Amino acid sequence: MSIPLAITPIESNHLEKRQRFSRSLLWQLQRDYFNQQGIQAWNGGSVPHYVTSNPFIANAYGKVIRGYLRDCDRLQALDLNQPVYIIELGAGSGRFAYHFLKQFWEWYPHSVLRHIPVTYVMTDLAQKNLDFWQAHPFLRPFVDEGLLDFARFDVADCETSQTQQSPNLTLLNQGETLSVDTLHNPLIAIANYFFDSLPNDLFYVEDSTLFETLVTLTPRSSTAIASNPKLSQLHTTYTNAKATAAGYYDDPVMNQLLHTYQTGFHHTHILFPTVGLAAINALRKLSGDRLLLLSSDKGHTCDADLQRQGVPEPASHGGAFSLMVNYHAIAQYTIAQGGQALMPDHLRRSITICGFLFGDCSDGDSSEDDWENCIETYIETHQAYWDEILQASPDDFFALKKAIEPHFDTLTLKQILAYLRLSHWDHQLFLGCFDNLMCQVESAPARLCQEVYHAIQNIWQTYYFMGEEQDLPFHCAMLLYKMGDYHEAIAYLDISLQFYGEDPGIRYNQAKCYVALEALDKAWASIEKALSVYPEFAAAQALRTELAKGLAKK
Repeated sequence: MSIPLAITPIESNHLEKRQRFSRSLLWQLQRDYFNQQGIQAWNGGSVPHYVTSNPFIANAYGKVIRGYLRDCDRLQALDLNQPVYIIELGAGSGRFAYHFLKQFWEWYPHSVLRHIPVTYVMTDLAQKNLDFWQAHPFLRPFVDEGLLDFARFDVADCETSQTQQSPNLTLLNQGETLSVDTLHNPLIAIANYFFDSLPNDLFYVEDSTLFETLVTLTPRSSTAIASNPKLSQLHTTYTNAKATAAGYYDDPVMNQLLHTYQTGFHHTHILFPTVGLAAINALRKLSGDRLLLLSSDKGHTCDADLQRQGVPEPASHGGAFSLMVNYHAIAQYTIAQGGQALMPDHLRRSITICGFLFGDCSDGDSSEDDWENCIETYIETHQAYWDEILQASPDDFFALKKAIEPHFDTLTLKQILAYLRLSHWDHQLFLGCFDNLMCQVESAPARLCQEVYHAIQNIWQTYYFMGEEQDLPFHCAMLLYKMGDYHEAIAYLDISLQFYGEDPGIRYNQAKCYVALEALDKAWASIEKALSVYPEFAAAQALRTELAKGLAKK
């Protein structure tokens, strides 16, 4: 699908007028933003990612995928001469992938599934993101072991017709191309915060009449026309034009779904995930219709969610935006194509996590017997989804996190440690509890301090650096210093210098650690480096004076 870029105004005061929503300039601006920003879209906090990129949700996905692999192994559906590929669509910062890799491969080599080769593939539209991953030292060990690779994937290349070609993914490190001809195993795909940023069509239904909702973009000032416009510079208006479901798309299943919305809903706007469905179809073709897709996003899953919706109100994320995902449409389309939709059975608070499963267990008939056969065929997958996504939901964990955050300062040391274990060693929770930890460790018994030390090790092993403002290694060092573990504190301060560059405060704290170890020569070297950067640093000057006296006595 091509998304036209039409910056020249159609009329004197319009950039575009009555354009089909999926073809609006809005989507090109979205693509431009991610292409230009790269990792900066995430490390500055502009684009949210925590709720879909934390250790808890990565652990849940890993267990569902292990269930799927057990099902495939039991069904003898695998070619063990080739890896099972896990493809992450729009991997963005790479933080989810790292959490997944750390937890999955800590367990996998010792499991009953270890005979199944698995390769994780991170994909994205933006070349800057691929370059960032390639250079990331935390990802390199997985690449060197052949467990991880990267590929560029542009969802706009997925056409919406029945004759669309499946995408060919060329692995940047291994040099192999994944295609219909070369891929012999089922495919696992992950799409977190992915569908909410893809082009949708927009319709309005009233009294069983279908209207296409068209968009007009008007610049708020003349400068938006003279230069490349930004989303914040544009005013969006909508108009409705009568439409017909029959023949609207080349895909008859999409037309049937559109007709269902026309006849079953009233007085509501409906986002139709045109490009999202095209991407799913492309993956189905690539995998020979053997596909497990796991996706988490903010979205609608049932009829009630879609009733009486107004025009969409995009959530702004710096220069990007996102929309609610119509998971209801994706689920109905999946079922109509003979697949299975694994959907939440309770009210979501922040995100919806869905599974879409295609395989040789159904002929598309939605009878109860066929549905039960499908569940029996993929029993481990269904059980893992029930246990890890519905009963121990990452969405519920995030809701508890938001509720507990204002009370971090009231938690006991034992409660903080329990919380960190439950989170699978989430560094953001550690930083949230940091001030409380600093207050408590000084008077804590040795046994608890030892647990805090192990918690720091586990958090560091889970952490994925992406240049964010909060300096985790510095915080680890300060806590270790407080507990009297000066050697470890120095090691983390060295890491902070590697990540964030020369800093007089870090050098000063290093010097204090060396003083505590009575290594005065090293303390002097550190304090000299601090003052070479910031000569007016009063605390460093005072410490140098004290060090000079100590060294003179030696």
